[in-house]
Amino acid sequence: MEMFINLTQAIVSLVIVYMLALYLRHRNVLEEQHSLILARIVTELCLPAVVFVNLASASISPEYMRPAFVMLGAELLCIALAWGAGTAFRLSRAEKGAIVFCAAFGSSTFLGYAIIMQLYPDTPQAMTEAVLISEVGVGYPIFILGPMLAAYFGSSGVSFRENIGASLAFFKSPVFFALLLGLAWQPLGLPGEENGLLRPLFDVCHVLSQALTPLAILAVGLMFKIPNLRQCLVMLTIVVAIKLLIKPFMLSYVSDLMGFEKLWKDVLVLLGAMPPAVLGVVFLRRYGGDASLASALLLVATILSCVTILGVFWAVG
Repeated sequence: MEMFINLTQAIVSLVIVYMLALYLRHRNVLEEQHSLILARIVTELCLPAVVFVNLASASISPEYMRPAFVMLGAELLCIALAWGAGTAFRLSRAEKGAIVFCAAFGSSTFLGYAIIMQLYPDTPQAMTEAVLISEVGVGYPIFILGPMLAAYFGSSGVSFRENIGASLAFFKSPVFFALLLGLAWQPLGLPGEENGLLRPLFDVCHVLSQALTPLAILAVGLMFKIPNLRQCLVMLTIVVAIKLLIKPFMLSYVSDLMGFEKLWKDVLVLLGAMPPAVLGVVFLRRYGGDASLASALLLVATILSCVTILGVFWAVG
């Protein structure tokens, strides 16, 4: 029950920040196009800082990777489920692309980190596990498979070379280098934040980590648009069923089956219950897919996730 109460408080805090974003946009203090700038700051500065400081400060054993590989398997299964559902309902290729991206890939870094930082402020192990699950279990699939799937479901002509180049972009990103550096820090025997020379580096990373939550929520809030639910009811039902219900319950079952400790299970289920990733919409827009439909599905699923996340955690205990 305490976990449920803490999660409720964390979500309410994030909803308040979201409402502040709407208020600032209404007052013309911030505009929708500013969300792109905020999103770049999050991905280029805050996320690498979170990844590095949590991995470099922890001793990581191979056991820590097990939940990440479980998440990776769940991502691939959700792609297959969404693809199959789209085929069964005879959706167009563009519509099928929107539900595949929204049902499979979750906002584990953009929103997941924010909620976990609110939920486990004094448990560094939670963020360490979250980083591994998110970057290995979610980051690799969306950055490698994302451009390929978007090109398949899109209508614009994209060369094979461009497709491969987009897929490899993750391996040139600050997040990837932060992941490598963080994983290598302890095995190489490098000093931590107790070292006087390196203390400023870790302090800067902590400051940027704290900035992730408000900047990420503000960026999402500025993108708010009222969707036309009548036109996407079938697709929305598929996305909610797979992404917000089947996936987290499946992760909970597998966690119990594999004997994961409670913290690992909670972090895995929480990240699995996150709403669709914003990056999926970006990929579809780049490759000529139905980005407007995906954006509408993302928005409604994000709103509904405030309820489904609490419901999932109440059900799985």
